[in-house]
Amino acid sequence: MSGDKHEHARDLAEAALEALDQGDEAKADALIAEAKKLDKSAVVEVVQDLDEDAGSDPDAAKRAGT
Repeated sequence: MSGDKHEHARDLAEAALEALDQGDEAKADALIAEAKKLDKSAVVEVVQDLDEDAGSDPDAAKRAGT
């Protein structure tokens, strides 16, 4: 079950990035807060993945709304 929580938290964090990309900061904040409640390490993973993507594509972070 903890794996399910982790995956759900990752999905929420990724949805938060989508919301940021669409300019909906309030929705992104709510999604991140919910993801952190479920599994904070999943949020950290998504951020690390974004950083890695930005390293290989410098504009990736901009497109993700960060």
